[in-house]
Amino acid sequence: MGGDHHSHKKGAVVAHQGHGKAPLAQQLLRLFAALRHLGSLGYALEVLLELAHVSKRAHRALPFLHKPWMHVLAIVMVLTGHLAEHVHQEEENHHQETRLVALERQLAQAQSKKAA
Repeated sequence: MGGDHHSHKKGAVVAHQGHGKAPLAQQLLRLFAALRHLGSLGYALEVLLELAHVSKRAHRALPFLHKPWMHVLAIVMVLTGHLAEHVHQEEENHHQETRLVALERQLAQAQSKKAA
């Protein structure tokens, strides 16, 4: 695939990550960033909780939602999802900055060759 990060076309500048073992902190950050979709699940749980609150049929069909900790779980899921999305954005920004530095270096080399 042409646009994929494994493309090895001549002149393509891509910041690759090493295939070695990442430090534990970096692995934990990646794991946490993978939880960014948890917020959507938390919102879905909130919808089910509200549905069970306003509908007798849903109240009887979803008895596991009657526990107070389900509300806490939904809130924790939403907050965790938002924090994980923020971590994911920071990681993407770091990768873009690394790529930009590599592109600027390549441009400077090309300009110095052209001037010479």
